[in-house]
Amino acid sequence: MPEPSDADRRKAAQLDPAFAGARLIDALERGWEIGFRCQYCGTGKTWRRDTMLGRARRYLNCTMTEIQARLPCPRCPGRMPIMTMSGVIDPGDAERRRWATISLLLDTGLNPTDYGYGWTPAAQPTR
Repeated sequence: MPEPSDADRRKAAQLDPAFAGARLIDALERGWEIGFRCQYCGTGKTWRRDTMLGRARRYLNCTMTEIQARLPCPRCPGRMPIMTMSGVIDPGDAERRRWATISLLLDTGLNPTDYGYGWTPAAQPTR
């Protein structure tokens, strides 16, 4: 089988627009597992909640496109892994998920406002 061209690799790594624009914190909130597979050596890995809050913590505010561009393969110097998502796109009850994520971030020592979660005071009424 011939080696894939650069155009073939870009096409294989292309992300669905709805998934590409999601941040890793969104994946954490929705309970997704993010899968990566190297296009060069075939090595695969999965990010679950523990990984997202652990060694991938610095990527929580990054979109999937930004993560894909930054991550090298752990075995070879390959870039642009094929990314997949497992889980429900919109699992329902957004308010409950949001509070659960805020609690999770607080429990791990992270400031929820750094990731777009938080309360803003209502505007003061004018007389």
